[in-house]
Amino acid sequence: MRLCIDSAVVRDGNMNIIGWGAGSDVSHRMAYKAYGPDGTEIPIRVWWNCRPDIGYALFRDPGKDDLGMYIQVPYEKPVTITLEALEMDGETVVESQKYPLNGNILKLRKTAKKAKEKYLDVRHAVGRVVNKVIKRNDHKYAAWFQAYRANALELAEQRKAVFDYMPKFSILVPVFNTPDAYLDDMIGSVLKQSYSNLELCIVNANVLNGGVMKRLNYWQSVDPRVKVRNLNDNLGIAGNTNAALEMAEGDFIAMLDHDDMIEPDALYCYVKYMNEHPDTDMLYSDEDKITNRSDYFFFPHFKSDFNIDMLRCNNYMCHFLAVRKSIADEVGGWRSDFDGAQDFDFILRCVEKTKHVGHIARILYHWRSYGQSTAQSHGNKSYAMDAGARAINAHYERIGYYATAVPGQVGGWYVSEYELVDEAPLVSVLIPNKDHTDDLEVALNSLYNKCTYKNFEVIVIENNSTEEETFAYYKEAEKKYPNLKVVYYKGGFNFSAINNFGFTYTKGEYIMLLNNDVEVITPNLFESMLGYVMRPEVGIVGVKLLYNDDTIQHAGVLLGAGGLACHMFKGLPDNAPGYFCRAITTQDVSAVTAACFMVKRSVYEEVDGLDETFEVAFNDVDFCLKVREKGYLIVYDAEAKLYHYESKSRGEENTPEKFVRFSKESRNLNDKWAINRYDMAEAYTDPYYNPNLSYMDYFNPDYISIPARNEQVAAMYRKAAE
Repeated sequence: MRLCIDSAVVRDGNMNIIGWGAGSDVSHRMAYKAYGPDGTEIPIRVWWNCRPDIGYALFRDPGKDDLGMYIQVPYEKPVTITLEALEMDGETVVESQKYPLNGNILKLRKTAKKAKEKYLDVRHAVGRVVNKVIKRNDHKYAAWFQAYRANALELAEQRKAVFDYMPKFSILVPVFNTPDAYLDDMIGSVLKQSYSNLELCIVNANVLNGGVMKRLNYWQSVDPRVKVRNLNDNLGIAGNTNAALEMAEGDFIAMLDHDDMIEPDALYCYVKYMNEHPDTDMLYSDEDKITNRSDYFFFPHFKSDFNIDMLRCNNYMCHFLAVRKSIADEVGGWRSDFDGAQDFDFILRCVEKTKHVGHIARILYHWRSYGQSTAQSHGNKSYAMDAGARAINAHYERIGYYATAVPGQVGGWYVSEYELVDEAPLVSVLIPNKDHTDDLEVALNSLYNKCTYKNFEVIVIENNSTEEETFAYYKEAEKKYPNLKVVYYKGGFNFSAINNFGFTYTKGEYIMLLNNDVEVITPNLFESMLGYVMRPEVGIVGVKLLYNDDTIQHAGVLLGAGGLACHMFKGLPDNAPGYFCRAITTQDVSAVTAACFMVKRSVYEEVDGLDETFEVAFNDVDFCLKVREKGYLIVYDAEAKLYHYESKSRGEENTPEKFVRFSKESRNLNDKWAINRYDMAEAYTDPYYNPNLSYMDYFNPDYISIPARNEQVAAMYRKAAE
């Protein structure tokens, strides 16, 4: 039996308990009882709802509709009551546990400490992994990887496979004074590939190194697929790689460093993907690092699917990149002017020519980590930072973007600033409001007095305020702030309907949805957001939202976690990089919060605005998915920041009516977009979040998921992890 109590709040004479509970079997149902301090049972009210994330995680059944619970317990004075959770098989109690509660969530956590191992609490699951946590879990990753990689039987079956399309791969390797052991590891990993239509094109840039020459001659004699070209002069990393490209006769070229290794099924996985996606022009995989002794795997990089805005911040593709040779030839190979970031420059030029860039969410490349390796420290090649910025800026110039990239706060990462070269467009800001004029004044004051961009209008949408002071404030605000107008929506609170109503009063080419409980931090907020949303391929741009203690409230939305969707990196400090710096990296995401986002007017109209069946919850997620369905990108702008004081004016979701409504809207979103599906093979994965990363850190405390290929592999992992 598992139980998670998300909150226990005393209000209006009741203790309101929200959470979920699950038995050990899918057919079992949870029941609950409450007892007073003297042990007598207290009559309670219980509501159940669907928690598709829990259903899928525990039973592979997201449709199980009785896992979430809302319990009301009469509570008149500060005493400790006891909640009993019972796992029921029909009328039989299979297991029961009691939990003392006193209405204070902090004390609840302390009281329930012994039961914490039974929690599956997804509220903290996403994006809270930072590098020190990864290092702490390296031993668990190593066990996971050994269970996950292709075994001998699988490799034997792969060698028999025949595909409709069987391209030849030319693997390019510039070599310079490579230690014999590393050279043997690298070449051996290529020749062991289960897909054999390949050639290994090695360029040796130091013919005076007799040891390297001897090893290369040996490998040429062992396998005719090994092709070696000796250079009289070292042409630099770009020139040496171009020399290897001139040797290539394959349909695709792939880049491999002279001291790294690939998994034996790497090319098999690539060919399989290419047969499933025939328009693939570029393809990359996940990677990890390997020690100098080749005996330990660690620090995995589980990557996003193709993410152009992330790529303009960091060469996250890195290794093992395969590119259609015709495209490599068309862009002219590698350029010596960008040595240090020559691969980054090459990738950006290739991306400009591609139809489809693919990603295989599987560790297929091992990056050697030792003292002078870039894998261990960007500081060892600091000159590469300048070359990387120049590569991005050259890319912007080629595609006609008025933007400039500069090095960011972490080595290898960059920040871009867009220049608004045309006349500043009008932005219409929609702010729903009910009373709480103090909060509204903070938001308006920050907009008008902190923002450097001035061509905007504000539409305050009044909805059922009850205080006379509110209406007096509206009159003052309309006089005080230019281009501010108050309009009146008479219906009940429906966030979607209110904003759709306000939209009819707007004149701007761009629309900003904004909560009334925010405060601008970034003076160039409008300029930064406009720089992204004005691009033709972008539909919406969102921002980083912080709590007033400078921890993250929102840094993009991840689909599939927290039930259906949740904010990434919630609770991390503002400057915390997060997993591979994703918290501080501008990138494409599946959704952003409507507490602050900007959308093209034309796009808002194209998708018919917000869906009014989502009255409070998930309206922004649904809206973003509608926009993505039309082919637009959703961008999280990590440089645009506001404080968000978290829905002060509307209160918390802690009444039975709100709980039932939330459950209904959860089901509505899942039915509409199939975020949690019944068939495990069809389970939804957010394209910008790697399926090997765990959504749930209390259920599975590692930052990786148990491999789902079969129960035998999962059992191997569990045994190894023990």
